[in-house]
Amino acid sequence: MGLTRQQAQRELRTLLDESLPLFDGLEASVAPTLPRLPGIGAEVSVVRDYASTGLSLKAHPVSFLRERLAQKGVSICSYLLKAPTKSKIAVAGIVLVRQRPGTAKGVTFVTLEDESGIANLIVRPNVYEKYRRAARHGVIVLAHGRVERQGQVVHVLVTRLQALDGDMTSLVTQQRNFH
Repeated sequence: MGLTRQQAQRELRTLLDESLPLFDGLEASVAPTLPRLPGIGAEVSVVRDYASTGLSLKAHPVSFLRERLAQKGVSICSYLLKAPTKSKIAVAGIVLVRQRPGTAKGVTFVTLEDESGIANLIVRPNVYEKYRRAARHGVIVLAHGRVERQGQVVHVLVTRLQALDGDMTSLVTQQRNFH
């Protein structure tokens, strides 16, 4: 439609039948001209995309944290494909799925997503309890652990979890949790 989300919302505002008390004394022929709004940043735009549609075609939310994560030694999720077995690793991403099957003896499986792909986490019960808030409620999670391989499947056996939700407080995601 040729409009940004911000422009479209502003244009839609003119279609409302609500009175605008600020303009009540003006003649009908004097239509107020709306000032040009400053653009919104890419991060805000992506967060709003996630809030309205659950995804964004502009960027991935974790990409805005990437520089800080890289400074902390956090790898992109796609690095797991070539990371050596048993090597220590840290990955971060949006939680897509949490699963705790009854047959898994309390083990929780978490799938994270960043701008490069996904990481599958194995969270044992003792780690889950120690980092319960991040494990159960984190929207963006940083996981430390060791790389495990079973054929073509790569997992991170988690030793520590941290929620990074404070870095992107207004991000809304559509997690699927099966507990």
